[in-house]
Amino acid sequence: MRLTAAYLFPSLSSRWLFPLLALIAPAVFAAEAYRQPVYVGAKACGQCHEGRALGDQLTLWLHSRHAKAYTSLAKPEAKQIAKWSGIPMEPQESAMCLGCHATASQAEPWERDDAFSLRQGVQCEMCHGPGSEYMDEDVMMDREAAMLAGLRMPTKEDCLNCHAEKGSHRIVLGPSNFDLDKAWQAIAHPTPQDWKYETLQPPDPTRAQELGPAYTGVAVCAECHAGAAWGYQYSKWQASPHADAYATLGTAKAREMAAAAGVAGDPRTSVQCLKCHATAYHRLAAEVLDTYALHEGVSCEACHGAGSDHADDAAQKKAGEPLAVHSAKTTEQTCAACHENAHGKPFDYAAAVAAIAHPKVPPEVVSEPRYKTPLNLALRPDGRELYVTCEAAHSVIVLDTATRSKVAEIPVGGQPMDVTFSPDGRRAFVSNRLDDSLSVIDVDARQVVATLAVGDEPHGVLTDQAGKLLYVLNTATEDISVIDTGTLEEVKRLSASRGPWALAMSPDGSRICITNMFSRFVEPRTPSISEVTVIDTERAIVDDRPTLPGTNLLQGVAWHPSGKFALVTLLRTKNVVPMTRVSQGWTITNGLGIVWPDGRTDQVLLDEPGMCFPDPAAVAITPDGRVALVTSSTSDRIAVVDVAKLLSVVEAASEYDRQHVLPNHLGKASEFVVGEIATLRSPRDIAITPDSRTAYVANALDDSVSVIDLAELKLGERIDLGGPREMTKVRYGENLFHDAKITFRRQFACHSCHPDGHVDGITYDTEPDGIGVDPVDNKTLRGILDTAPFKWSGKNPSFSRQCGPRLSAFFTRLQPFTPEELSAVDLYVCTIQRPPNRYRPVGAALTEAQRRGKAIFERTRANDGRVIPVENRCVTCHFPPLYTDRRMHDVGTKMALDTESKFDVPHLNNIYDSAPYLHNGIAPTLEEIWTVFNRQDKHGVTNDMTKDQLNDLIEYIKTL
Repeated sequence: MRLTAAYLFPSLSSRWLFPLLALIAPAVFAAEAYRQPVYVGAKACGQCHEGRALGDQLTLWLHSRHAKAYTSLAKPEAKQIAKWSGIPMEPQESAMCLGCHATASQAEPWERDDAFSLRQGVQCEMCHGPGSEYMDEDVMMDREAAMLAGLRMPTKEDCLNCHAEKGSHRIVLGPSNFDLDKAWQAIAHPTPQDWKYETLQPPDPTRAQELGPAYTGVAVCAECHAGAAWGYQYSKWQASPHADAYATLGTAKAREMAAAAGVAGDPRTSVQCLKCHATAYHRLAAEVLDTYALHEGVSCEACHGAGSDHADDAAQKKAGEPLAVHSAKTTEQTCAACHENAHGKPFDYAAAVAAIAHPKVPPEVVSEPRYKTPLNLALRPDGRELYVTCEAAHSVIVLDTATRSKVAEIPVGGQPMDVTFSPDGRRAFVSNRLDDSLSVIDVDARQVVATLAVGDEPHGVLTDQAGKLLYVLNTATEDISVIDTGTLEEVKRLSASRGPWALAMSPDGSRICITNMFSRFVEPRTPSISEVTVIDTERAIVDDRPTLPGTNLLQGVAWHPSGKFALVTLLRTKNVVPMTRVSQGWTITNGLGIVWPDGRTDQVLLDEPGMCFPDPAAVAITPDGRVALVTSSTSDRIAVVDVAKLLSVVEAASEYDRQHVLPNHLGKASEFVVGEIATLRSPRDIAITPDSRTAYVANALDDSVSVIDLAELKLGERIDLGGPREMTKVRYGENLFHDAKITFRRQFACHSCHPDGHVDGITYDTEPDGIGVDPVDNKTLRGILDTAPFKWSGKNPSFSRQCGPRLSAFFTRLQPFTPEELSAVDLYVCTIQRPPNRYRPVGAALTEAQRRGKAIFERTRANDGRVIPVENRCVTCHFPPLYTDRRMHDVGTKMALDTESKFDVPHLNNIYDSAPYLHNGIAPTLEEIWTVFNRQDKHGVTNDMTKDQLNDLIEYIKTL
């Protein structure tokens, strides 16, 4: 295939050629130069595939639901479906929704010709591939040549990439009635046996003699008149009979009516018919621009007049500025020109206008309860106010500690996590996980005065003792932003361990201890090992990385006022033993770590033989150093730890016992846990007043802060944060998800393995597959509803099966969820959002490396020219927008402990954020999937790649 001008279809714009030529210039003189295909749109396809000689293929598409696929995303049902898919944006703007409802939604703008419109739904190229390379007449007349040039001939199975039932659609629309065989017949558009190349030749629209506005076509109108702010005017038109007006001319009935009216030949070539069934034939205009398409039928300009001047005026004005050029007003006479006595049909103007009404009225937003979900809190240095971060409300609530009441609520960024104050108390700093930002609050003015970009999914935040530097823990990028508080600029990044979470400063201000959520990567089937990162604040560097063997999910941290040690909360997940150990109360244990200044660590459990202490989330030590308080976020309790007794238990043990016995001893907690305080739902963070008399506790699922009298060790008054009183079904499910009562001896909750609905980075030996075999990597719950079946084995077709009686039998060893509870948990899991992709923000262009990686991801030939079998191409199994075909495949990763060789294809959305990889978590990085575990090229053809090519491929995969 050679790059020649004759190869290009003459009607195409050449805008896309420049990036294409830059891309392939080094190989342009090679015998088989690579050419990037471009989407040309249904208008270009229709130039040949219209008319009876070719089976009226364009008309058949226009009458199909595929042509209305984009429009359907404007329906209220679409918003509900997006909600249950974890999509927090307009469906017509979501790559996930557009992936099945619009052609080329995953392509970059330069990969779409100027005449292409995303809003025309599922067009020809959705199934047949981008057409620029095969649409030339000489190529298309030769099927083999066309397919070599990129033409795809889809099969029924390909339809299931989009049409396989999705859980989010089932919730809203009910069970799917999709019949593949019937659907295949419904969209059939075969080329007739006796076809001949004879394109339909409609007459040129009549042109005005004097210059004036030109017809632009509906695609130009849609640039403004689409979306919620404009009342979805474009979508309302596309769903109306007006949009189908041209298509009706290609039906048998239209031919009969035309013949009766004395029209000879195809109605689609008759001005008499087109003047009422297409836009540009019944009202004079200066010209018809290339953006106009005949098949759009009766579009905006048919009633409002040629719109080029109006469109140009709108393009030059800023948002909100009044326009100087307006479209023409419509009247009854406007409609009567075509509808009055048309084919003998009566015309009711009032009814017709009501039917096509499209006012600029944004749809009414259904108000849903907005909970607060308080997570962390901090006392202002003078003690007069308490700031509380509220994840669900995207705000910080200010409490007056004297009156113990809410006095203000400050909007901040998305999903605020943590808050801290400058030493003088004049500013507060809030980390916003969803926005990857830090909000700076003027405390006296109670408003955000600056917003800073930091790393991905920031959590803990703290200033040094002098208030000169601010440390922000970026959980997803696993680093620490160091910010100059004077200039509010980031001065350096420090490397943390995996998932830095919370931080606390030593009393002398010399060191900061940081907990990390995830274990370091370890050898397969070996215990976890987690790290505490220690910062030297004088030099602002990482000074030490002490470890706690056998632990994961280190979250809370607090220094003892003596400065002799710090306490951290931890889980000890026994993932190398079978889940049958639940019956012995020894699958996930929970406790405290002691971190000594010299880097030594100790561990003790807070669990007792008859009752565990699941999901310790935070620890705080009273300023007098006597007592430590630890929250259990899934059993609604606070453990009161006598610090002196804790130290005596540890110091009395031998070195061997400190390393091997205390970390697993269920009987020791009774020696130092001197009390428990029942709290409200899901206690998270604790703040203790300087006088050691009072503690404040954030109750995440009660939308409140509790006051604890430390003298009496009793729960005191409840400070209401103003959340809704009602308990929605989703909120009920969220409560159940964060409740360990479902597990024998309250060992763990759903949240224990899926913190924040995500992963714990652990590989488990689950009993259903047999004891000691088939280890499986834990999968994220973020946005997974539509990726059924579930489990690596693909055995669970639904959440109800995943979380129903099988969960009770093999995991929790207690009574299963009731049907009502199971339904609520399932619904809550559906709402767990997938965060925005950090490697490619919505609408952003690919980088050069990502663009090269995309070509590799979609390639059909290896470097040596071999054709890669369809079943072994990346894009075959990882088809957009979910990037999974939801089927079982053998990719050559079966290992010694596996009893099966086929595994469920995981989705790739935000795959960069869910290491380790493969079914058994054996690959700590994306690179190792192919460099170590794909020696036979069964998981895509990768052994021919250069290192640079593999790097590019991975850079692209991270954008999905």
